Amino acid sequence: MEIRFDFGGENGRVLVDVVPNTEPVAVGKTERELGMPVCTASVEFGARGYRSLLGWVQLVREPGPSDPFGIDPFDLFEDSTAPFAWYGFRPVLFDAPSRWRAGAVRWEAHSFLTIGPWDVDPTLVVPLVGFAWGYGYDRDPQDQPYLSPVRLLGPADWDGHRPYLAERYPAWKFDDGSPLADQR
Repeated sequence: MEIRFDFGGENGRVLVDVVPNTEPVAVGKTERELGMPVCTASVEFGARGYRSLLGWVQLVREPGPSDPFGIDPFDLFEDSTAPFAWYGFRPVLFDAPSRWRAGAVRWEAHSFLTIGPWDVDPTLVVPLVGFAWGYGYDRDPQDQPYLSPVRLLGPADWDGHRPYLAERYPAWKFDDGSPLADQR
């Protein structure tokens, strides 16, 4: 999937690829994760230097659609006071989840590329791009997982997460989802 966006007079795009994990050891997992999803979202953005500092906010829901979403930080940064799982100059989102439990599982991620307009407010998080992806299995972890289709997320999706994000990260401000309406 290719998602285009504009911010501050600069054009950008995110290239999203979600595929079954065919080489788990090569991506830092174990052979058990064969067939699980691997998501890579790379960023191209015309801004340079500090204006190209972006962060990925990822929320996940498991094991089913009636469960609430929660933040999905990279394990090394689980105690961070910032809402980002990945952060940097045009950062790549990489995730290869492996949640195993008995019974049916429906794991879904909402991944948002965000920018902090430093000249306005360094604690303001503005969403640029949003997409959903995930996987499931029906009976037990021995079943072959199936991948959910990648789909675009809009302003209402981001806005639905804002109360949780504001409570979880009280030092940060979360802009409304209106920039997501400019995705193409």
